[in-house]
Amino acid sequence: MFTMLYEVADVLSGYPFRGAITAEEQGDVHVVQVRDAKPTGQISINGMVKTTLPGKRNPNWLRSGDVLFVAKGVKHFSALVDNLPSKTVCTPHFFMIRIKPEYQDKVKPEFICWQLNQIPAQRYFSTTAEGSLHLSVRRQVLENTPLKLLDIKDQQLIANMHKCAIKERSVLLQLIENKDKEQAVIALNLLN
Repeated sequence: MFTMLYEVADVLSGYPFRGAITAEEQGDVHVVQVRDAKPTGQISINGMVKTTLPGKRNPNWLRSGDVLFVAKGVKHFSALVDNLPSKTVCTPHFFMIRIKPEYQDKVKPEFICWQLNQIPAQRYFSTTAEGSLHLSVRRQVLENTPLKLLDIKDQQLIANMHKCAIKERSVLLQLIENKDKEQAVIALNLLN
């Protein structure tokens, strides 16, 4: 049985920055930009910019368990918010997905994030994205994304499986990088 995303989650816009985001060492707000989100569903904290928010609009602060969806650009994918600094916002390139309070014990955000990155949802986004130069997914399209909700235990199993796959991928990439460095050292020693 399928349900629509809007039935179990609210979809919110990112903070409306106008123009480039100015990095400020003394800034009190961290900003997640598209470059900080990974197609694996992770957010890299290392490159996040600190700034001071322009304007007086009250921001939607990111919370652990929110899902960020890259709505503008070539790739449309989601990333899970987890262990970010307390005063963090995202740019308007994202939609922020927050599980509704009445579904907190029925829907795992990690599972929603995983499902939005899978082939069926990706096909849906590629056929509904609009624009000629830069494709974007409208809020209503995202809200109407069909989701298959499993038992909460099965959702957690899939989320755990995905976490393990990410760790495995990271280890394998590190091994490849180490092997490339080893080959470079051998080449320098032999060929110089």
